[in-house]
Amino acid sequence: MSVVTRAWYYVTRKKSKSLLMFLILFGIATATISGMAIKKATVDARGQINQSINASFQLEGNLVNNRGIGNRGLGNVPASAIDQIKDIPGITEYNARIIGEVDLVDLKKVPLTNPRIQHDDSFMKGYENFVDLDGMTDSSLDNKFISGVIDLAEGRHITKEDTQKVLVHEEFAKLNNLKINDKIYVKKSELASVPASEGASKEKIALEIVGMFSGSNMNSATMAEELIENAIITDIETIKTLNGYDDETVLYQNAKFYVNDPKELSRILEKVNELPIDWTNYQVTDSAKDYPALTGSLDSMDGLINKMLIGIVVISAIILSLVLAFWINGRIHETGVLLSLGVSKINIIAQYVVELLMIAVVGFGLSYFSGQAIAQNIGDSMVQQAGEAGTADFQQSLGGMQFGADPDSSTVTKTLESIDVSITLGEMGYVWLIGGLIILLSVSISSIFIIRLKPKEILSKMS
Repeated sequence: MSVVTRAWYYVTRKKSKSLLMFLILFGIATATISGMAIKKATVDARGQINQSINASFQLEGNLVNNRGIGNRGLGNVPASAIDQIKDIPGITEYNARIIGEVDLVDLKKVPLTNPRIQHDDSFMKGYENFVDLDGMTDSSLDNKFISGVIDLAEGRHITKEDTQKVLVHEEFAKLNNLKINDKIYVKKSELASVPASEGASKEKIALEIVGMFSGSNMNSATMAEELIENAIITDIETIKTLNGYDDETVLYQNAKFYVNDPKELSRILEKVNELPIDWTNYQVTDSAKDYPALTGSLDSMDGLINKMLIGIVVISAIILSLVLAFWINGRIHETGVLLSLGVSKINIIAQYVVELLMIAVVGFGLSYFSGQAIAQNIGDSMVQQAGEAGTADFQQSLGGMQFGADPDSSTVTKTLESIDVSITLGEMGYVWLIGGLIILLSVSISSIFIIRLKPKEILSKMS
């Protein structure tokens, strides 16, 4: 009688034991396929994020807080430095930023609900209409959009060809009954921290709405001025007009440059450092450092998943080995009979493996459906844990310093928020590979006594 035939007879006749083994293998397979699916989803998420941020670098002044934490953004980067860098071969796009400080004219700001910190009414007196006007050459390349802190909901982005155009938040637009192509009015604020030059506009300026964005930091902001809902994005020319800048006197907060090939980034950075720029006043930073909490949460996610998969393999092997040990020990009589008929030990152990594989066909197959049902929930829970760990690590790196909740700071503190977990044939392949190895390992461990004992000793146990 062949190994397969004997295995089939045992599995079909010992229904209760086969059911127990099915449940164990089904549980192992479900845990494995869930872990592998979550790992793949995390790898995909990291790849998408890296594709957005790794092929870029940022130029900023040494006097500027590197990531905008608690900083209104007093720029000192001249246009001449940006022009030299953007002309380096291999650099395809760039986004330069200037922050303007303005008062809204006949417009309401979105109020902050349930503030984390209660301020005295006089604390923000005079700032009722004050907002930051974030000027940029290409809003689609801004960190806030790339990181997903805000998303374009309607209309289009700001481009370098624009003049007196704006993007506003959809809640701000709703509050003020605004729509695409409507105009809003702003004027240079007397409370601006950047003094106005002689050529600065003293009159209100009309800005046409070309797009609206979504996103919120309502739960973390401490004042209305920090709300993403009150952020306004405009073009560079508008800020230059408000502040009285021209092409020679304009100073930028920072500029971000994108390269065509991420592999060429190191070579391009070498070229940048060779430019005749006073590097005592400016610095170039890897754009990956713009998202410390995000990269930290991804690293934490990797650690959690690796620990999960190692735990699955180890615990599964231990449980299956213990159950098999009792199972095989209860088959001494069967083993003795087979040995007396001339069946080798290897043949007998092979039968145990085949039995488990027969049960695994059903258990592993059904794990596809159970994995689909629970993998996303497990992944969401791990994302939350990883996000908390990433934020904690970032805070620790700042020495426990608290950071703001303004749009730029929200980008810095953004963590991995979600992953899209799905199960494919690739994950099923891993289930069979890992599950098969666990079966072989467990059978080998639990069959030690058969290998160790001589046939006469096994047969003597039958009497």
